[in-house]
Order: sequence, then C-alpha cells, then structure tokens
Amino acid sequence: MKQKLILPLLFIMPLSVASEFDYYGTEREANWGVGIGVRSTNMPYKTDGHTVNDVMPLLFYSGENFYLDGVAGGYHLFQSDQFSFDLAAQLRLFDIPRYAQNAIQASQIDFGGKATWHYSPDIDISLAALSDNDGRWYSTLTGDYKLEGNSWDGSLYASLRAKSSRFNDTYYGLQIEDIGSGFDSQIGVKGRVQLYQNLYAVGHFGATFFDHDTYSSQTIDSHTQWEGYLGLAMFGRASSSQPSLPDGAYLRLASGLATQSGPTDIIMLDNETDPDRNTMTSLFYGHPLAGSVFGLPLDFYLTPGYVYHHNSDTQNAFDEYVLAIKAYYTFDWAVRTRLGFAEGISYSTKISHIESKNLTEKGYEPSKLMNYLDFSVDVNMGDLLSRNSLNNLWLGYSLHHRSGIFTSSSAFGRIKGGSDYNSLYLQWHF
Repeated sequence: MKQKLILPLLFIMPLSVASEFDYYGTEREANWGVGIGVRSTNMPYKTDGHTVNDVMPLLFYSGENFYLDGVAGGYHLFQSDQFSFDLAAQLRLFDIPRYAQNAIQASQIDFGGKATWHYSPDIDISLAALSDNDGRWYSTLTGDYKLEGNSWDGSLYASLRAKSSRFNDTYYGLQIEDIGSGFDSQIGVKGRVQLYQNLYAVGHFGATFFDHDTYSSQTIDSHTQWEGYLGLAMFGRASSSQPSLPDGAYLRLASGLATQSGPTDIIMLDNETDPDRNTMTSLFYGHPLAGSVFGLPLDFYLTPGYVYHHNSDTQNAFDEYVLAIKAYYTFDWAVRTRLGFAEGISYSTKISHIESKNLTEKGYEPSKLMNYLDFSVDVNMGDLLSRNSLNNLWLGYSLHHRSGIFTSSSAFGRIKGGSDYNSLYLQWHF
C-alpha cells in the first residue's frame, strides 16, 4: 500500500510552488493583454485526491524595457538583436489538495536573472537562474520555437531544470526526506487563437518529468506531472486594426477609508464604514496602452501603484504594491463622465486590520498576495467648472478591492473575501 503524505507536517514549513506556468509572449502582435482562465494539474504527491484546479488571472505587456508574460515578468538590463539579459520574476504554484492550501500559503514569486539567445526570429534559447525567498535556487535551460498562423500564434518549448538540494528537499521531499539535487525536464505547447477582434482563447498544455531520485522518494506518487490552462484574454490589437492611444499618461492621488461592506453592497449604496476608521493614501501611474477595443471608446492603461496604509489604534503603518491594467469608458456628456475598471494583483507587506478581521471571522489565514480590483467613476473638472485649463484633471470615486477570487486560486491562498476601501481621488493626465 502506498504511503500517504501526512499533510500536517507541511504546516511547519514555508512552502512555495512545484510547477511553473507561463505563456507565449505577444509582442509581435500587440504590446498588452489581460486574461483569466482555469489551470488544472495532477498532484504528484502521495496524498488524497488526483487533480487540483486554479483560476489564474494573466497580465501581458511588452515595453521598451519592462515586460509581463502571464504570471512572469522582468526588466531588460541589456538587449540586442541576438542577446538579452533580464532581471526576472516567476510565480510558482504548489499543487497540493485544496483543503491544505490556505493554511500552508504556498504561493511565492521567485526572483533572479535570465539570459536569452535569439538564435533566429522563431527560436529563442534562454537560461534562467531563480531563487525563492530563502535562497533555494534552481536554473532552467529552455528552447522555444514560435509558430504563427493567420488568426493564431503560439510556441513549442522544451526545458531542463537543475534543482539545488535545498529546493528539491523542500518542494519535493517536503522536508520529510533528503532527496538531494536533481534534474527534471519539461515539454509543452502554448498559444492563442483569435475568436473575435481583440478577444482570444489562450491555452497551455505541458508535462514535467521527474528525475529518478525525486520520483523514487517516499513523497512522490507520479513520474510525470501534467498541467493545462484554458481561458479567455483580451489583447490590445486585433490583426485587422491599429487602435489609437489615449492622450497621455496620468497620475492619480487618492485618499481612502476602509469599509466593512463588499463591492455588491457598495454598488447598491449600502456602505458600512470601518468603525476603526483605518485609512490609506495611494499614488497610481497610468501608462497608455490602447484607445479602442471592440470598436468602442475604451481607453486602456497599465497602472502600477503604491498604497500607504496609515498607522491607527488597531494597526501599524505598512506598504502595499499594485500592478494592474485599467479600462475607462467615457460618456461624452456636457460634463464628461467616465466609468473605470481595473484587474491586477496586490502585494501587501502586512495584512490590514479590516482584512485580517474579515478573513479570520470566516476561518481563513490571510494572504499577502491577492487579486486586485478597482471600480471608479469620475468627472472632468474642466467641464464641471467651465475652465479649459482644467480639462486634463478628473475628480472621482474609486473602490480599492483585494480578494482571493472566491477560494478559486491557490495563488491567493484559497480565500473568499478580503478588504475594501472607499476613496476619493484627483487624476491628472499629461
């Protein structure tokens, strides 16, 4: 009889992820995109259950130096026609049963470096060296062959990963067994198919083959781990159109007050202010991406943000960092009015009092990494005050929302709920 993994032993360890997910970059067709879908994989450990599913939001962007590729990203330190050297980051997921994922808090973003040889327009060969927060490193050598059709593109890839003994012992031996260093290999296909204008179906299917020592350990139940992803994404440019950019970038300064109400309650004008009156101040930058999607007057921006949560009687001050893509729809009335919506990720250095209270009451362990949403409405100050000099200034309301997507994602701790802040802001376009 196969030995079952005793999951309570995992609770004493700072765990990370056992599989990687990425997606073929889209810089040849468009320089941005946002998507969401379902990732499914078999669990390689000797434990209850066979598969686990995750809802995964994806962000894409290809700028002059900074880039996002699904759940990975980086910054080009050097690039030429033949070579590029990057600072790199990658989200990894630890594939264990759902009931253990919230307590273990397995999501982690690894950081390191990546060198790529652009062998030809269709072939890239890259070497990446990454580490978790505790210095457990691994390196991956990958060959990527790009494919392209009239309404689709994608790539075939194969990689070899070298795992340090600390990495292998923690994430495969589960600190129950010392496996030592090892190698595993990966193959797969990923790509997208155009469905309608800017709307695409995106997908990925791949397999990881474990080395003999890893597969032979008492914790591993399968020689191979399969994973697949299927979802929908909106990219900034359909092949038949070249949308114009919105006018200029922006800066948004906001002040917010925590609320005990959720987004649905607030939309229905049912707001219950946080009795502890915890506050935050945020500054967001908006980088223009597109000015027309599906033929509609939708302005899209890449918007990184910094949030300062103020000291109070119930919490110490701390920082929060946000990265999102935001869309605005403008009503061309006498006083121009916009509705906005953003999707992204939020990393908080500490858990706010309102979020901790909301989640512990529901029996969840809070997560620093969460899904981020922003709902906003604003009006043009130039139109409102009949001052042309203020045409670039907007006054508005926004709802700052962190949550775990209804327990659907291990990346956000399998959490239902989070925190919300009502805020007022001034936004200047330049």
